[in-house]
Amino acid sequence: MASGSLLAFRRGLLEVDELQRADPTPVGSAPHNPEVARVIGRASVVLLSSHFERYIYAMNEEATQLLNDAEIQGHLLPEGFRLLHSQLSIDTLVATSWENRGEKLASFIELEAWLWSIGSSGVLDHNRLLLWMKAPSPRNLVRYFRIWGISDVFRAITRAQHTQSELRLRIGELVQKRNNIAHGDLTIEATHTDVASYREVTMKFSERADRVLGKVVGGLIGRQTAW
Repeated sequence: MASGSLLAFRRGLLEVDELQRADPTPVGSAPHNPEVARVIGRASVVLLSSHFERYIYAMNEEATQLLNDAEIQGHLLPEGFRLLHSQLSIDTLVATSWENRGEKLASFIELEAWLWSIGSSGVLDHNRLLLWMKAPSPRNLVRYFRIWGISDVFRAITRAQHTQSELRLRIGELVQKRNNIAHGDLTIEATHTDVASYREVTMKFSERADRVLGKVVGGLIGRQTAW
């Protein structure tokens, strides 16, 4: 089984495939039109990275909604999850002068206190869990999945060290290239082979991470797997 977010990501990859097919250059040959090939490669990087990032956000929303539907009790959630969810409220409270904290404190109790009580349930806001993420870099992916109790998502999805290294390297390259292109760096390029590699590793990571998180969320809501 796969999450709805993963199914949407697979559909998004078809757009990348169509874009790559628009390049008139035969695979393994020198470009007939280098400028067209260059633009298509750059566009493919941006599109693929965007779909990958959207998958992470959509999966987070889907998982959080399942917890809300199950009316999960706050104390059952990992501490890191609860701390991150409460961070915005706490930071806002701390930044408010003492004499004006009454309203903020009441809001914190209403929205967050259930996370720190035994036997209480409330409503989770999926946005709170990803406010900090600027891009799905390997480091940020590890940090995100850690809030669910997964210490290192790359180790969780494969025991092979070379596969872990390949996933980290290629995902890191994809995200960095996308960021550089978005900031106007005209020197960044991506060949057919590059894009195919990025497509493969993002799909491999997403499919395996989807299964791992599905089991974690499933365990929290009393099922073998969430999806």
